[in-house]
Amino acid sequence: MSSLSRASSARTDRPGRTAGAFARLARHERPGSRELNLLAGRGSRLDSLTGLRWWAALLVFGEHLSALRLGSRVGSEETGPADVVLHWLFGTGTIGVSCFFVLSGFVLAWTYCPESDTVGRFWQRRFAKIYPVYLVSTVLAFVMFAGMGQTPSGTNVVLHLTLLQSWTPDQSVYFGLNPVTWSLSCEAFFYAILPLVFVALRRLSANALYATVALAVVGAFVLPYTLGELVNMPYPAEEIISTRPVGGPFPYWFTYVLPGFRALEFVAGVAAALLVRRGQWRGPRVPVALLICLAGWLVNQELSPRLQHQAGTFLPFVLLIAALATADVHGTWSPLRGRVMRFLGEISYCLYVFQLLLLAVVAGTLRPALAAAGVLPDKEAALPTWLVGPVALGCLALCVLAAWAAYRWIEVPLMRRLRPRSAAPATREETEQAPAAVSGPRTRA
Repeated sequence: MSSLSRASSARTDRPGRTAGAFARLARHERPGSRELNLLAGRGSRLDSLTGLRWWAALLVFGEHLSALRLGSRVGSEETGPADVVLHWLFGTGTIGVSCFFVLSGFVLAWTYCPESDTVGRFWQRRFAKIYPVYLVSTVLAFVMFAGMGQTPSGTNVVLHLTLLQSWTPDQSVYFGLNPVTWSLSCEAFFYAILPLVFVALRRLSANALYATVALAVVGAFVLPYTLGELVNMPYPAEEIISTRPVGGPFPYWFTYVLPGFRALEFVAGVAAALLVRRGQWRGPRVPVALLICLAGWLVNQELSPRLQHQAGTFLPFVLLIAALATADVHGTWSPLRGRVMRFLGEISYCLYVFQLLLLAVVAGTLRPALAAAGVLPDKEAALPTWLVGPVALGCLALCVLAAWAAYRWIEVPLMRRLRPRSAAPATREETEQAPAAVSGPRTRA
């Protein structure tokens, strides 16, 4: 299950405004600092990363949609042809969360400037960005569970409200309300450590930063088979998601949910951003990076389930994010910079947070409604193969519409109200980051 923790708008800034912004940044840098001003004649906003958010969110949505098995009979071990296709496309859709984590590190490091900002103000902006939408979704999930006679425990509610649910290796906790929001618990941890991580990595040479990325990728392959084997937890009586393919409850939690382990992706994103900021990034351009991501997706499907959450696409995502950022800085070709991509990226955080709750409603009402209309012989029957595609698109349209409404009437207004008073008014460009909320910067992170 994915997470189940995730924009800028378009037009390039006027050269004069951009040059002035980087001139101000330069005045705050220490003598001898390795950071360089970013090509002052170009825009500093990374609109392509906003577009990338949509595709990451779509992977997560597709993984959850395929889990509904609309084209197969309820309880049957036989899988219908439409479900086979959906599973092939989105069965490893949890990699979308990995993409969000790398994006989170990259975007925050791109915009963070400790010399001209305070840690408290940075944390307040992050709280204003992610918590209102998160709180609304958590309340909705609580109401849904209570309505089914399954009221969550007080401890579970407190852990969710404090964004600590992912620190306990218990599915009934970290998947206990709105399952996808376990990743926001990871994001809260990333925000807490960013000031230290940024200062530590900024002192490193380019070679050391490349080594940081490499070690993080190696860790994603090695740690699941070393530290991930330290504890042998008993299987609970009932699991929300089966952990047997990855070796049991502890390896599943360690390799997928634990914020400390997922920080590998975040730190790699920070290191890559520092390299691009300095003009020292040496990597493939966008077309080649896209092909590498496609190859990584194919390879990832053949890896052990214990590695499929991140390992196969970890490095490809780092290469793609850095390539897209470099393309935006230099004004070269990117397929993710258009107006539609930016809009979809802007609403992707709300799409990520609310989509599983909406799909749960669909799962509980669709078949009975079709059976009552005479389309299905009974309420547990498989949907006809020809109908699965239109229903899937309808579910996506429903989730996009709900995400737009939440973005328009919850995310943006409350972010404006809660962010630091002395900062500039919130705009569409500030809808950046969180597991599905990561975007190119115009203002501070």
